[in-house]
Amino acid sequence: MKALNFNQDATCCVVTTAPHSLTIYNCDPFGKCFELDTRTRNNTGSNDSLDGTALDASVANEEDNGIIVQMLFSTSLVAIADRNQGVKKGKKLKIVNTKRKSTICEIVFPHEIVDVVMNRKRMCILLESDQIFIYDISCMKPMTTIDLWEDHIKSNSMVANIAENMRVQSDERNNTTRKRRNSVRSRLRPRIALSNDDRSILCYTAYSSNNNRPDSFLLNDIVVYDALNVKPLNYLNTVHKGNIACLAVSHDGKLVTTASDKGTIVRVFNTGVDMQFDSSNSLVYEFRRGSRPCNLYQLIFDRKTTKIGCVGDSDTIHIFRLSLNQDTDTAPELDSAEEELLEQNNDSSLKKVSKDHSKQLKHFLSKKIRESIPNQNLRRDFAHISMKESVRYCLGFPEEFPSQVYVAGDDGKFNVYSLPSTPGECVLMKTSIFN
Repeated sequence: MKALNFNQDATCCVVTTAPHSLTIYNCDPFGKCFELDTRTRNNTGSNDSLDGTALDASVANEEDNGIIVQMLFSTSLVAIADRNQGVKKGKKLKIVNTKRKSTICEIVFPHEIVDVVMNRKRMCILLESDQIFIYDISCMKPMTTIDLWEDHIKSNSMVANIAENMRVQSDERNNTTRKRRNSVRSRLRPRIALSNDDRSILCYTAYSSNNNRPDSFLLNDIVVYDALNVKPLNYLNTVHKGNIACLAVSHDGKLVTTASDKGTIVRVFNTGVDMQFDSSNSLVYEFRRGSRPCNLYQLIFDRKTTKIGCVGDSDTIHIFRLSLNQDTDTAPELDSAEEELLEQNNDSSLKKVSKDHSKQLKHFLSKKIRESIPNQNLRRDFAHISMKESVRYCLGFPEEFPSQVYVAGDDGKFNVYSLPSTPGECVLMKTSIFN
């Protein structure tokens, strides 16, 4: 069994128990509410099986599950793509009404589907070809297509022999795409995240090049995109040294959180929505998950943007707390070591300036000093959950119960935990079994 994800308000959870079968469970009260077999009934191409009758009871032993599912809050609308049926089927996205148990429409794309995100206004589909298709969800009308590779080439048009490089890079991209076949959970691929509100702020990773090596690429930039009005808003450069492996956007689209393929640091940035944007001063929070590298699977904000959940292949799920009223323009207090460094950076002219100017200079130098010193004392989690390292989990923050957190695992268990009032371990309240 594989636990895929929770819907946006954590009222439902999707799991798969067979290669082409998925089940949706209500979280509270816990219980099965929908089953679907994603294959056709027979080889003649008749209608899909939507009545929950599994055609094959065998369980997949694959490391990677090729079924992609995205629910629309607590509505009956579900988007499904099944890559387990081969390349041709992996290009097809089904929009299913779970109450009527019928397929509303099918959309066929030029390449296989890697990820789907949606809210009440927009649906965004990421393909293996590094393209993002944006749809108006009310009528399933295509709005625009974003080509990450083309955008990268355009932004590096001054590179010598660009035409030849494009050909070589295109071949390399095709080879990478073939290698990524059936790797929905691969960490080396673009990432997309969409805000849950109607504003529809889309954040996606973009390719960046080393100036000294234009033929090498990293996915460590972020584009902030207005999917509602179909236009780019802001650009975040080099948010990590390595590739971005995890990405999440807050409910209102104002914050984006990221983690690299190393998985030791979690960062939170302003997207620039509803504020004057300064890309050089966009970092708001920085947390240390741990000292050892970890493959992170999920980052998630709660509805009120007060917490971030972090799930990886370690034996601990971390929950970080965000300050409710943090002034991002105010530098934190200096510790004694930083005060000493600051004094060393002051010259005799500092004594001649006014008291107010001295404070401003101190504020400026403190920021510069902090940027130049590797921070070994980053904030840690305020809550954690000890889990089995061999099991893969997904996490949800229920809007209805803000003091709780839901955890579903590939071991077939659905756990409800209560968050501690002071930093510490979450307390297990209830366990249910997926069946």
